[in-house]
Amino acid sequence: MRKIGLLPFTILYWLITHTRNILFDVGILKSYLIPGKSISVGNLSVGGTGKTPMVNYLTNLIQNDHAVQILSRGYGRKTTGFRQVNSMDDARSVGDEPLTYFQKFAPKTEVFVCEKRQVAILKMKELNPNSTIILDDAFQHRYVKPGFQLILTPFHEQFLNDCHLPSGNLRESKEGANRADAIVVTKCPNLTKEEMDSHRKRYASYEKPVFFSQIDYAEFQAIGQAIPSMKSILLVTGISSTTSLKNHLLESYEVEELKFGDHHPFTLGNIEEIHRKFDTFASKEMAIVTTEKDLVKIQGLLSETDRQTYPWYVLPITVKMEDEEAFNSMIKDYVRNN
Repeated sequence: MRKIGLLPFTILYWLITHTRNILFDVGILKSYLIPGKSISVGNLSVGGTGKTPMVNYLTNLIQNDHAVQILSRGYGRKTTGFRQVNSMDDARSVGDEPLTYFQKFAPKTEVFVCEKRQVAILKMKELNPNSTIILDDAFQHRYVKPGFQLILTPFHEQFLNDCHLPSGNLRESKEGANRADAIVVTKCPNLTKEEMDSHRKRYASYEKPVFFSQIDYAEFQAIGQAIPSMKSILLVTGISSTTSLKNHLLESYEVEELKFGDHHPFTLGNIEEIHRKFDTFASKEMAIVTTEKDLVKIQGLLSETDRQTYPWYVLPITVKMEDEEAFNSMIKDYVRNN
């Protein structure tokens, strides 16, 4: 019933986005073709499709052989304009994702934020004209045109089964996938070759290579008091979707969740709230677990006393490609040959 009531707004949203795409397709609205090598990591839907882990994967893949610059809008930051991320920045000045990229890859890879991508790219090319630019979440930002575009869609919420906002989660129509160079189905369970082939057939009309990836969870890393054994977890997040993460943890632990909004700007009050919640369990085998993206906003709020008193842990994640050799070759060939 709710979706029926939203239908007029869904039609209006489709009309606006469809018209906008037509204006770009026919050249009335102009796209700036990024010179040199550039890879966009995006999606058709709102919510967590795994863009941050994919940007990490691509950077790890090519940064040893090619100069890399990462460009993000810097969602959630309190600053505006073009900015290169540096060691003095925090999540308030550049956003959580760019700060995570910087902490992982600097100084080998440069990280920038700017809400106007074309402005940023011109300045980035002045700094390093031969770099490969990786754009985080720029698929709908059609005022710039990357050389290679990946779109991600989570296995359990594939865009083929979705519809436009606000009835569904699509930012634009499914036909937008035709602009992509490859499609990656993310957050997959263990799939057989036959199951992957079956899913690929569903995307046959797009005539794009389709890849499958899983989230690979690393070992917990203590950022507070370490505990000898862990049987239960208080999961603290400020990300759009925790389904995959929570399901993974539930395989081995009892899980309580304290979920904040996507890109939540954590405060000292939030830390006190988390600790009060943790204290209600009074278990010596319980840990507070958060994500790498949330950690960059939380770690500066934890006092030395907090770290000595509470068992805070972070759970790093990486991407595991099911057809790694073919995917890596596709990316490396583009970067090398362009």
